[in-house]
Amino acid sequence: MPDREKFCMRCGKVLVESASANAPKPVARSMPVAPRPQTPSEVQGGMVSPAPQKKKVLVYALIAIAVISAIIIVLMLTGVIKIGTTGTSIISPAVLEEAPKVEVAWDVESDLPTAFYTNKNRRLVRIKLKTDKDAKVKVSVEIPEITEKEIRTLDVAMAEKGHDFKPPFLQDAYGRLSKAQSKFINLKVTTIDDKIIREESIPIRVLSRNDMVWVEKDGTQHYEDIARWVTMNNKEVEELVRVAAEYNEQLCGTHAMVGYLGDETMVVCQLASIFAAMQDAYQVAYIASTESYTTSNAQSIRLPEDVLKDHSGLCIETTVLVAAALENLGLEPAIVIIPGHAWVAVKTYPGSPSYFHLETTMLDAPVVDALETGEMNWMTEGGSAIAIVDIKKARERGIMPFGEASGEREME
Repeated sequence: MPDREKFCMRCGKVLVESASANAPKPVARSMPVAPRPQTPSEVQGGMVSPAPQKKKVLVYALIAIAVISAIIIVLMLTGVIKIGTTGTSIISPAVLEEAPKVEVAWDVESDLPTAFYTNKNRRLVRIKLKTDKDAKVKVSVEIPEITEKEIRTLDVAMAEKGHDFKPPFLQDAYGRLSKAQSKFINLKVTTIDDKIIREESIPIRVLSRNDMVWVEKDGTQHYEDIARWVTMNNKEVEELVRVAAEYNEQLCGTHAMVGYLGDETMVVCQLASIFAAMQDAYQVAYIASTESYTTSNAQSIRLPEDVLKDHSGLCIETTVLVAAALENLGLEPAIVIIPGHAWVAVKTYPGSPSYFHLETTMLDAPVVDALETGEMNWMTEGGSAIAIVDIKKARERGIMPFGEASGEREME
């Protein structure tokens, strides 16, 4: 120990001075000293932690981290916790309520008459929806390759409500409808976030563009829709009018088709000239038919250009052809329909209540006879007419002609 030290720096023992300052100083021998035992308070207070205790704490910490991580993953998968670019949000319990149960039903006809699908009162399908609590859903309806897809967001309540869907026809659809086809209406009902509630393929028979249904099973009449077949601007119809001008010179001495610019005699001359051109230049023959015009059966009616190309037609087809040529001239034709028969008429002047009539089936008789028979038809059968379709009024109601058939075929 250093000189003059009174206490042992190791164990604290009091050091004894020698009797004389000059006497040799005793040498303090160092003895091995056992470590001082730790008290319980020192251990519990964290002053000293034995090695085994440290390992246990580390194991517990790792277990706790693993459990918390597992809980977070489960909450993320169930949607309770969402992590986005702006942070983490916890969904309130109200959002976690059970999704509403939506019931879906529908009404649809087995046949779809494409000829007058564009009518205002026509629908493709009525979707009926109800739910156990108020909700919003998305509904989409289409016929692949025939219509566009109509998508609407609808409010659904506990009381059932119907919603009419009428997706527009695709621009080239009529080109594909030269004959009737079996198709499916694709119906899909989803939540706002696109979770599927119901998905169905509903069978439907799409009629040909040539199929005319005069009266539907529920009694709905479609006589005025025959105006769709009156394709006044078709190139074959325009050529018929040009050829008819030559016959007008033979019949009435005027090589011109002037519409209502002439007098009433010129109107009947133009009617006769069109018929004469059909007989002589195009050699169109009449084909007898048994259509009653009162049933719900679809009747196939060819367009005027097809009648000219095929050189033959039913009575309704030859009638429609003459009406198309008259409308092309700016005249006001009408189609008179009685049970089992139809003929063409034209107003004697714009807006006139009087008509000139023509029996279009008499293609093998003189033109004068066809005119006289038409007048006789009106006198004897006009009173029992099922319909008198005024083409000009039909146009005003939005019943427009089909597109040119040859152009449609090019798109097939």
